[in-house]
Amino acid sequence: MNAPEFHSFGCRLNAAETRIMQSQARESDSGNTIVFNTCAVTSEAVRQARQAIRKAHRA
Repeated sequence: MNAPEFHSFGCRLNAAETRIMQSQARESDSGNTIVFNTCAVTSEAVRQARQAIRKAHRA
């Protein structure tokens, strides 16, 4: 079984929410899934998220 890949950007709340989603998704068979949990409060988080999404799209 392959679990989805998770990436979290932004605040600590996002990181906590990502951990919850990861624990809930461990049982799923979603190996070709990438989840980007982002926060758009800071421009740096937005920049990092966009960069990661572009990188994943190229892969």
